[in-house]
Amino acid sequence: MIVALIFGAFLLLIYYVFNLWILDLAEKENSRSYEQIQQTVTVMAPEQLLEETVPMIPTEILPEYQELAQEYPDFAGWISIYGTDMSLPVMQEQENSRDFYLTHNYRGEEDSFGCPYIPYNGSYNSDNVIVYGHNMRHEQMFGILHRYQDPSFWEEHRLINFDTPYQHKVYEVFSVMIVSVQDRHFRFQAFTDFMSPSQSHFYINECVARSLFDTGVVPGDDSSLLTLATCEYTIPNGNGRLVIVARDVTNYG
Repeated sequence: MIVALIFGAFLLLIYYVFNLWILDLAEKENSRSYEQIQQTVTVMAPEQLLEETVPMIPTEILPEYQELAQEYPDFAGWISIYGTDMSLPVMQEQENSRDFYLTHNYRGEEDSFGCPYIPYNGSYNSDNVIVYGHNMRHEQMFGILHRYQDPSFWEEHRLINFDTPYQHKVYEVFSVMIVSVQDRHFRFQAFTDFMSPSQSHFYINECVARSLFDTGVVPGDDSSLLTLATCEYTIPNGNGRLVIVARDVTNYG
């Protein structure tokens, strides 16, 4: 009996070690895949970007994104947090291939790390640009977003760069929330384009009220927003989401 228990424990240990090995291999492969594309993009400090004037109605794709947009039709932009390792392409999900980028990278290859993406019912021109990404180990993909639960990290990284193919944009984080996707009162994922000022007012107020700490920032009802969402595990059954919401502070001209 004791021998059987020891043997069973040994098999479980082998299984655990094997899965860690597989996960480490996947992480290394994912890193190599994204390092290639990261080398094509230079991330600027948001404060530096705010010194530049961005056209309200751009007519041409930015030079650094022309090849990406041509090679990858779903390319929708680039998300980065200056001073961290988070610098990633964002893809546009298509209605006929929902959840595709949960299991595929920007090249369309199967990849358990997926790729940050905008859901099919939104776009980079939405009133509220929602971007989903996996919460991975070693702060890969959107794994670093958990740090925003610390006000000191928010203080140092309150500005997030989100480029569309046509514009360099800067957003200021005003809310850090942990919510359930089953919350019937506030389904954050449903708010992409606001149908009325009262709807945007409701969304912004809920975000401010639910924030883990007071940032002192309250956007106007006409603000353009960026919402980053990733898995959060204190809420059971996989329903938890860590949600970072920011307002557009780009210097338009």
